[in-house]
Order: sequence, then structure tokens, then C-alpha cells
Amino acid sequence: MVHDAEYPKESILIVGNSQTTGFNPINQQFGAFFITFILLRETEEILDCAVSVTLETTGRFIRGLFVGRRLVHDESLVLADVHNRYFGSSQKAIVAAYRDAIKKYKEVTAPKKTVK
Repeated sequence: MVHDAEYPKESILIVGNSQTTGFNPINQQFGAFFITFILLRETEEILDCAVSVTLETTGRFIRGLFVGRRLVHDESLVLADVHNRYFGSSQKAIVAAYRDAIKKYKEVTAPKKTVK
């Protein structure tokens, strides 16, 4: 079987989940809000991301807030951009999903404890 890998072997996929508020089209279509990140395990650099939004333009805009940043190290920069540039009804959901992704990344990359 031949695979045309779009992402390097050193990359990992992390999904951050959250909920949107009230009557939001995202809730109607997906039932939840999530951001999928493709990043390099060692450097945390975000290579790509996708979000559960209803409009392609919104997805591209949100993608631009993350790609090229480091998931954990650039948290304050990312959050400042979300708060200062994104004024859609899912702003809080983006922040919550992003923080959930950081939590999962830390779990995945934490040194494994060995049982003696």
C-alpha cells in the first residue's frame, strides 16, 4: 500500500473539544465545537488546523490564528489574537477547545511512568 503523507512522521494530531453557547449554527450542525491540530511533537509548531464551523471563511480565519504558532509556548499570543480579532459567537468555544488541546498535548507528551 502506498501512502502520500501530507504531514511529516514527526507530526501528531490533537483534538480540542468544547461547547458553543445558545442557538449557534455549529451546535445545530455538529453538536459540539472542536479544533483539530496537526503539530510537530517536539517543537509544538502547529502545521495545520481545522475547526467545526459552518462557513469556510470563518474556518480559514481561525486557522490563521493558529498555524505557525507553538501550541503551548505561544498560548498568550494566541489568546490575545482570539480576543482582539475574533468577534464571532464562538469566541469562548475557541478558547476552551484550544485549552483542551493544550491539556491533551501535555498528557500525550508527558514522560511515561514505569511500573516497578
